[in-house]
Amino acid sequence: MRFAILMAAVLAAPAVAEGRDVRPSISVTGVGSVKTPPDVATIGYDLVGEGRTSDEASQQLATKNRALVDQLVALLGRDAQATSGQVSMTQTRSRECQGNGNYYGQSQLSEGACAVTGYIVSLNGQVRTRAVEKAGTAVGLAGRLGARNARIDGFALVDRPAAQQRATAAALADAKQRAQAAADGAGVRLGSILSIGDQSGDDGRVFIPITVSASAPPPPPPPPPPVAIDIKPQPIETQARVYVRYAIGG
Repeated sequence: MRFAILMAAVLAAPAVAEGRDVRPSISVTGVGSVKTPPDVATIGYDLVGEGRTSDEASQQLATKNRALVDQLVALLGRDAQATSGQVSMTQTRSRECQGNGNYYGQSQLSEGACAVTGYIVSLNGQVRTRAVEKAGTAVGLAGRLGARNARIDGFALVDRPAAQQRATAAALADAKQRAQAAADGAGVRLGSILSIGDQSGDDGRVFIPITVSASAPPPPPPPPPPVAIDIKPQPIETQARVYVRYAIGG
C-alpha cells in the first residue's frame, strides 16, 4: 500500500521544477553484509619490573620485555610487529605509612614510616601478527614469561577496503531487488540508475647477551615448547548501506 501511494505521488510530479531533477523515480536503501575470516591478531600484555631503585626496576622491566618480544617473534614469525607504551613508575612505602589514613590522599614526606622502599615500573605492550592461528599459543607463552593480563585484544583484516567493496556490491544488489519489487507492485518498468549515495559507516631482533665462565654449572635444559592453544575466531562482518534512485520507464 505504501509503495502504491508513493508511486502515485511520484508519477503525478511535473518533469522539471526550478531546475531540479524530478523525473518519476523509485528511491530505495540497500543493505549488504559480508563475513571475512580475520587475518591479523593483536596480542596485548602487561609487564612489571621491581627494584629498590628506579634503575633496578627499569632494568628488570627492560630485560623481561626483550625476552618476551624475542620469544613471541620466534613463535609468530619475523613479520610480527611489537609495540609498547604507557610506561608508568610508582614508589612503594611501608605498611605503616599506608595505615596513617592519608596514603591515598594527602601527599606524604618520604621519611620515617613513609620513606620510599622501592619502585614498581609497568609497561603495556602489544604484538600484531598475521599468524592468527598461533595467537592463543602466544598468550600462554607470554604468561610463562612473566606477562600479566596476557590476552588477545582483537582481530582485524589486512585489506579492509576489499571487504568493504564486496559489502557495497551486496548492498547495490539488495537495492536493485527492492526497487524491482516496488516497480512490479506499482505496475511500471524499472529504468536505469539516476544516482547512488553511499551511507556506509564506516626486522631487527634484540638478543640478551649471556656470559658463561669456565667454572659455571651446566646450563639448565631448555624450556618445553609453548602449550598450543587452538583458536577459531569469528569472521569479521563488514556492512554497507547505499541509497539508490532508479528512473521509471523511459
